[in-house]
Amino acid sequence: MMEWRDDPELWQTLDNLLTNSEDDLKDFLDTLHQHSPSLEKPLKAILFGGLGQFSVAYNEARTELNEPSMSFALALEKVIQNPQFSVFMLSMMNTTFDANLEKLV
Repeated sequence: MMEWRDDPELWQTLDNLLTNSEDDLKDFLDTLHQHSPSLEKPLKAILFGGLGQFSVAYNEARTELNEPSMSFALALEKVIQNPQFSVFMLSMMNTTFDANLEKLV
């Protein structure tokens, strides 16, 4: 069975999704940003620091003529380097760890 990383159809469909939705996602996030003060921090981290930044970084990498798989890797790296997103992920990991630890005790 083929690994997901080796499936050319997967990369083509991802590329289509991200390149075709770029403008609509930007419009949505720009509109949502007006309500930023009332949004919970995890939601802001996921939408702006995660999804939005991933989309922008992916499309920038594609305009630099990177293949979809390389653009995906570069976009993930950008998201992981985002302090807001990193703090959110660390918080989620700590919460999950604490919940599982309580079950053991």
